[in-house]
Amino acid sequence: MYRLGPLTFVIDYIIEEVLQYSPLQTHLGTYRYYSEAYLTQRLAAKKSERRGFFLAGRKHGAETGLFYFNAWMLGEISKELEAAEEDIAIAILFRDSDGTNSSPSDIWSQKKTSIKEGFKRAEFTRGVPMVPRPKSESWFICAAKENPYEHCAELEELSGNDKSPNAAKKMLSAILEGEATNERLLTWLEDNGIDCRKLAIEMPSFSKFYERLVNVLQDTLRKAPDRDTDTQQLES
Repeated sequence: MYRLGPLTFVIDYIIEEVLQYSPLQTHLGTYRYYSEAYLTQRLAAKKSERRGFFLAGRKHGAETGLFYFNAWMLGEISKELEAAEEDIAIAILFRDSDGTNSSPSDIWSQKKTSIKEGFKRAEFTRGVPMVPRPKSESWFICAAKENPYEHCAELEELSGNDKSPNAAKKMLSAILEGEATNERLLTWLEDNGIDCRKLAIEMPSFSKFYERLVNVLQDTLRKAPDRDTDTQQLES
């Protein structure tokens, strides 16, 4: 259930920064991937078993409820893996914010909060929301543009609609001189790498993800310095 993507490299750079080793280079199986479809199926099975409905609560409307339920399911999976493998896991739930001009101004904050609340419902304390604003392409634009890691905060105001004239994906494709596919991004990352510390300084949405993951990794290192850490990652 593992899938290698550009964001896996980003996660790996941060892990290497904190733990001083790269899971991608030493033990690829450290990463586990669970798709949105898989998490949705797990929720449906839970509903069926209990013959009832699960409500996300008034704080989580249709716009953010899926984030809440995904985090809840991913948190439960992580706890089950910890028990089965007698190890410590970190769960990273990735979802683009996808904000448009018609979206509420605080939609990014709402979605990030919903993920945190979902992990809380699972009683899993090592959950990390990974919510780019508006999409992960904006993070890569900051790193790959002509003047990298400079004046990037404004990129978070780009449209999350790929059909928009100022769409983040279109801008990144222009910078990469070709469609911004996973394969093209992976090639760029292999050639250039990415400075996560600089990116965190420039991009508020990346900063929140970076700081949370670093804190969780450091806390895990303090509690279990001699044990490997499995990372549960959800990447669309």
